[in-house]
Amino acid sequence: MSERHIEMFWRCSSCNHRNLGRYMVCQGCKNAKDGSEQYEMPEDTASAVTVTDEALLRMATAGPNWRCAYCESDQRAMDGGCKHCGASAVEGSIPAEPTRPTPDEKKGAKSNRRLGCYILFIIAFFGCCCPMWMSSGKKGTASATAATTAPKTEPERTRTLQVKEVSWEHTVSVERYRLVDDEGFEEDRPEGALLVKAQGKRHHHDDQVLAGYTTVHYTERVQRGFTTETYRAKEACGEDCTTTPKKCSEQCTSNRNGFATCKTTCTGGGRSCTTRYCSVTKKRKEPRYVDEQRSRQEPRYRSVPRQATWYTWKEWRWMHDRDVKANGTTLEARWPTDAELRPAKALGKGEKERNARDARYSVVFHGDDQPAITYPPETLEEFQRFAPGSTHTLQQEQGKVSVVTQTPPAQATP
Repeated sequence: MSERHIEMFWRCSSCNHRNLGRYMVCQGCKNAKDGSEQYEMPEDTASAVTVTDEALLRMATAGPNWRCAYCESDQRAMDGGCKHCGASAVEGSIPAEPTRPTPDEKKGAKSNRRLGCYILFIIAFFGCCCPMWMSSGKKGTASATAATTAPKTEPERTRTLQVKEVSWEHTVSVERYRLVDDEGFEEDRPEGALLVKAQGKRHHHDDQVLAGYTTVHYTERVQRGFTTETYRAKEACGEDCTTTPKKCSEQCTSNRNGFATCKTTCTGGGRSCTTRYCSVTKKRKEPRYVDEQRSRQEPRYRSVPRQATWYTWKEWRWMHDRDVKANGTTLEARWPTDAELRPAKALGKGEKERNARDARYSVVFHGDDQPAITYPPETLEEFQRFAPGSTHTLQQEQGKVSVVTQTPPAQATP
């Protein structure tokens, strides 16, 4: 792919003079180029002269033009300020967008340019005499802009609801370590089993015992020699080649600065070949098979029941004994007391207990025409933040409910 630069042209909206892209001022009436005068491609880009001059190449590759915000004249990217009214490129530059103005806009373009110069003069005068007024004015504008463009932080799908009711349930699951009865075969008996007693024989399993053989007759296909066959096959016998003509096309794109970049893309020009196949006669040997009758001896089994000794024993084991619950419908939650956890029957010799605790909390919200929402707090501390009658913001996403934490407003720094 090759690349070159060509020069575009623009037509003055005041005198209709056709100017080369290198000029920013009309060579006929000396008016500066503005946004109403668009760059146009040469009628035949293929015959357009390639830009080789170093100064023109710098213009072509400097980047898009910028438009002065005060006098609306177009300026080159390499210019540090407006050559028409003197405005700085940093303060007064806006992109020179390739928009096409209406006929009325073309007529008023030159007068708007003069008005921009007058405004620049007034701003410069007040900027020198009243710098504090200018400073305060800019701060006020920046604050208003920040307030206008500040993004909304409110979550989507939110509802502000009131706490209708609360409930809690604390469960203590108690396990007791005690002697339990068990039974089984010798391999089932644990190592620490107590009071082991044999309870006679019971069926344990069945053994498969050889009871003789059975003669089975079957047919097997076996190879007996070969058969010669003649067949036709295709083999590579050369190549068929074609040459693709080379085609090139040039595409020119405006640089938006009076010049255009033209890229040439070429296709074809190569040689492609395909394999040519010819039909030939060949011979091959195919194996010949015949069926033979054969027999084999297959073993025959019978089931023989086997017995083993059945035992009973006792062993120490952790077993679930009871669940003790405490519940309520206020924010004052408690766990079952020691008196409530005390077993109905005293622990025997060697027995002991252990427990595990589980807490469940529920808050029901309502406050609009939609159905009430139930939210399960995870901790007691979170549960006690939902006093009955208080309002909270809830967010519901794909069936999951979450409470939006309200962040206190930041205090202003004096």
